[in-house]
Amino acid sequence: NVALLPLISIPELETWVETWSFSETIHSRSYTHIIRNIVNDPALVFDDIVTNEEIKKRAKDISGYYDDLIEMTSYYHLLGEGTHQVNGKTVTVNLRALKKQLYLCLMSVNALEAIRFYVSFACSFAFAERELMEGNAKIIKLIARDEALHLTGTQHMLNLMRSGADDPEMAEIAEECQQECYDLFVLAAQQEK
Repeated sequence: NVALLPLISIPELETWVETWSFSETIHSRSYTHIIRNIVNDPALVFDDIVTNEEIKKRAKDISGYYDDLIEMTSYYHLLGEGTHQVNGKTVTVNLRALKKQLYLCLMSVNALEAIRFYVSFACSFAFAERELMEGNAKIIKLIARDEALHLTGTQHMLNLMRSGADDPEMAEIAEECQQECYDLFVLAAQQEK
């Protein structure tokens, strides 16, 4: 919600993003519970999460879009539109660039919700089919339900943006970003093989 809330102007969407954030907190605690119940030394797993190169690469590909949006939003709110010098670099801030960062970030979230999470869910469901680790599968089933809601929510936002119904410029941005969005999904699928 750090990335999206500063850009939201309607209470319905604000509530949706806050609820989404709350769900993610529950998911994080659920994953922690699962790991603590299946590994003798959970610190080994938790420590590996932040040092594992494959995990870091996947996270970087997603988090880069968040980082770009957060940075552009901060510049927009603090400096306003225009060309500015920030830490020795020239930064051009305008509403169109901010809208583009928002669109790309939501597309990145969509790939995360649509592809990346479901690959991990498949393993848990496969164990459950073999009547192994069924408790974990029940927890993951609830998480998968929530992620399906998040996926649907981001798809609705992206479809509204692509249609240009609320903002014709968003339709132009969606068209302009089409190849980058396609590449984003292809990369997510390749990384999950």
